Amino acid sequence: MFDVKTSKYTAEMNFKDNPNSMDDHEFMWFYSLRIFSLKLSGDNKEIIAGCGRRETGAPVQVYDINASKVKYSIKGAHSNDINTIDYVDKKQSSIFITGSDDGTCKLWDTRIINNNKPVGIFYGHMCGLTCVSSKEDNRYFISNSKDQSLKLWDLRKTSTESKRYPIFSYDYRYQEITPESIDQLQKHAKAHKDQSVMTFYGHKVHGTLIRCHFSPKYSTGQRYIYSGSYDGKIYIYDTISGELVSCLEPPRAEDEFDHPTMRDCSWHPFSQNIITTNFAGAIHRWEHMCTKDAQKITK
Repeated sequence: MFDVKTSKYTAEMNFKDNPNSMDDHEFMWFYSLRIFSLKLSGDNKEIIAGCGRRETGAPVQVYDINASKVKYSIKGAHSNDINTIDYVDKKQSSIFITGSDDGTCKLWDTRIINNNKPVGIFYGHMCGLTCVSSKEDNRYFISNSKDQSLKLWDLRKTSTESKRYPIFSYDYRYQEITPESIDQLQKHAKAHKDQSVMTFYGHKVHGTLIRCHFSPKYSTGQRYIYSGSYDGKIYIYDTISGELVSCLEPPRAEDEFDHPTMRDCSWHPFSQNIITTNFAGAIHRWEHMCTKDAQKITK
């Protein structure tokens, strides 16, 4: 754990169930405990971790910071790597969402876990997930997927039982999915009763775990959702109209052959500013200038 204020490391945490024991697969990295996503609770008492696939599936580890040990371990939470995890509401650390390469989002409540089963499962994506992000209103969350879609979900509309659902597998680190394949995936999702509220297309999810977020509550009422993209742009969608309302493209450096991937971005909670980073190591700040009520100044 790193303290930003003092610029110092404050703690080193071991997320193994038994930190002192030797893992049977300690020397087999693909079955050892690998953490892909972390989130700190609002009260700074717990950390939830989404982990890579092991022999019995991918676990979720819940770490107690004060006790310096794993509080819960949800074995086999997903059948494949858990790439992303988020609290439904940071004020309530017992409820969270996970997204996996098995193509599903799952809702968990550590107060009522029975046989490592989730409270609910969300079906609709046809490929692995790269990000889940909660609106923190206890109703909605969004997810990014390698099927090139960003989906809006209602937490109240979920499946309580697991079911067979088709998943299209490809290595998104080296392969790009074709427009024809995307069309086929859309048809399959409709045929298998996609549970999401809305689906957005336009951005590209390749090469890395592209993140997505809701716009700020204070300045936009969380009306918009936005995502980084493989093509080096930011895509901003309107959750009311379902339309792409803006696509921000940074200037290209002279020595750049193509726009480097924009993995993540952050919208300021109170002002109309967005910060982005890309794989070229560049940081850009975007500012929205509204001229609707501006007056022309003449001398």
